[in-house]
Amino acid sequence: MGVLTDGWLLVSIALTGVAAALLAVAILPAQRQVIAAIDGPPAPAQVLPRLAMFTGLFSLTWAVVVVLMIVRPGSTTGV
Repeated sequence: MGVLTDGWLLVSIALTGVAAALLAVAILPAQRQVIAAIDGPPAPAQVLPRLAMFTGLFSLTWAVVVVLMIVRPGSTTGV
């Protein structure tokens, strides 16, 4: 289809990498802290708001990727 160098596809790939990094670096460790706090000492007070913020950024990143993949700005395939 000849779209591998189109901007919308490259941005989608980059945003997918950003989403993966957010998940691995910020979201999963914070979730582990919250789960550990259920049975042990309470988690620090800033964990839940930060978890909510990073989860929102993760969701927003995926929403942009979905829109880019559906709309495909600048695509010349006509599909």
